Amino acid sequence: MADRKPRSRVPSAVGSIPLVGDVVRSADAQAQWMQDVLEQNARLVGQFPATLKSFNDALERFNQTVARLDATVTRIEGATRTLTGPLEKVAGTLDPRTLREIPEALDSLRTSLTDEAVPALRAATDTQRQVASLQSTVERVITTLAELPGAGIFRRLSTARTPVERDGRAEPNL
Repeated sequence: MADRKPRSRVPSAVGSIPLVGDVVRSADAQAQWMQDVLEQNARLVGQFPATLKSFNDALERFNQTVARLDATVTRIEGATRTLTGPLEKVAGTLDPRTLREIPEALDSLRTSLTDEAVPALRAATDTQRQVASLQSTVERVITTLAELPGAGIFRRLSTARTPVERDGRAEPNL
């Protein structure tokens, strides 16, 4: 297919007048630019639902992580309570040789807690930072979309109301 030069909307009679022709050609070029910007905005607005879905999915995964972490902390607290009471009762009845073994047992307990609980708590903190970063990004995208030329048109179109339903049928638009 041969390359065709886009035809100008400026009639040749008007184009031959130097000042008027330049102004009309400039207006035509600006109208074309505005149409290109509007098409680009439409594409961006079309991608916005997918971005929100990704954000919602990330929040759901974060909530699942928090629920697992809460269950882990509950188990650790229960185990700690279970050990604390009997240890206090037994501590009074132990002989000195047995008391020397307690620090080793506590160290092994501390090591297992450090190896399992602390990484889980760090992962939760990292997840919170990631969610905050994602929220900040979505807010910047929304702000940027709101500032784009023609965004008001899409806002008005998205807030248009549907006809009021009566007796199960929609009223016709007049």
